[in-house]
Amino acid sequence: MNLTLPRFFWSEYRKRRKRAALITFALFWGTLSILLLMAFGQGMSTQARVAFQGLGETLIMVNGGQTSLPFEGLPKGRTIRLYPEDVDYLRERIPEILRIVPESDNFWQVSANGKEINRTVHGTTAGFAVMRTQVPQLGGRFLNAEDDRKGRKVAFIGWKVAADLFGTNGAVGRTIVINRVPFTVVGVLQKKIQDSMYNGPDAEQIYLPFLAFRQIDNQRYLDRIHIQPREASQSPLIEDRVKTLLGRKRRFDPADRYATSFWNTIEDFKQGQAIFKGIEVFLGIMGALTLLIGAVGVTNLMYAAAKERTKEIGIKLALGARRRTIVGQFLLETLFVFAKGTFWGLLLAFDIVHLVRLAPINYDSFGIEAYLLRPDFSLRTFLVYMAVLGTLCFLSGIFPALRASRANPIESLRHE
Repeated sequence: MNLTLPRFFWSEYRKRRKRAALITFALFWGTLSILLLMAFGQGMSTQARVAFQGLGETLIMVNGGQTSLPFEGLPKGRTIRLYPEDVDYLRERIPEILRIVPESDNFWQVSANGKEINRTVHGTTAGFAVMRTQVPQLGGRFLNAEDDRKGRKVAFIGWKVAADLFGTNGAVGRTIVINRVPFTVVGVLQKKIQDSMYNGPDAEQIYLPFLAFRQIDNQRYLDRIHIQPREASQSPLIEDRVKTLLGRKRRFDPADRYATSFWNTIEDFKQGQAIFKGIEVFLGIMGALTLLIGAVGVTNLMYAAAKERTKEIGIKLALGARRRTIVGQFLLETLFVFAKGTFWGLLLAFDIVHLVRLAPINYDSFGIEAYLLRPDFSLRTFLVYMAVLGTLCFLSGIFPALRASRANPIESLRHE
């Protein structure tokens, strides 16, 4: 085994240990910066997706409104309501709809266990759970089709409602009184991150079977209709068809933007992801520029080493050393400096990310800390980092190495 190249490298590296230590620290700091910025950027993007899906995935919400245009002799200013029969009407005429459910709500006094609170109570059907990410805690369930068909007096409650009424005691199977009517709790919402909502976070809501809700509420119309497309790309088409069909049935101009209103979470999600992806890319670029500073330092170190060792390189070339040996020696020195600095930066960044992830998220008061407490040190982050590192390592060493290998032995020996 030929150990000439490693011996050349080690003897020269020891001569420049102090200078190399400063460059190593620059690479350590650059590595730490790029990995932490990429991890926190990707973590923010991931948390934004999770938080938005707390409202529901691929969801369109339709609400009534007030006409702003006259239509077929009818004046503007008419109130447009949605009714339970509109759900079947739209389902039968729009095949692109995967799921569609009604929802009505009211603000009532709720009592149990000697305590009273005021909360928004919703009436809906079983499909609501899938569309609105209503996942029950272990031992409970969401409302099912039989509950609605038979008008059972059962309720699904948010975890904050359960805590307010029952404390740390189990809520499933207990009785709550809503608008003077008793309901049995069949499930409690599992804690989730949610930054998009209406009527407050789901943690503070109560859900009843639609038929049971209507038996204790005098409101005959719906507050909104939830629609889930078969494919996310079909959401604009569904919006247009809903406007056309409801306009025909309720007699308003489908082009009247105020007659009905839509909350298209699919489009909102795309815009939000684009924003956070931009932040992720920006942070990654900032980290890469920080690492680039260290790479420039390595390049300067190699150029200085080549100049200081001009005479030595000339002697080696005169004695028959091959140019690739000179190139290999400089590249090996560059690789060693990079490996030493980046290894410690990688190790510390990995430890910091995992320590931060140990911090608990406060689901009750979701804020910016929830985005920052879940950095994501993923395989993609590591591969991007290695690609940037490999490129900078090669460029930092190849040019000084080529310059040193192309030296003229005679001119090099004359160098003082």
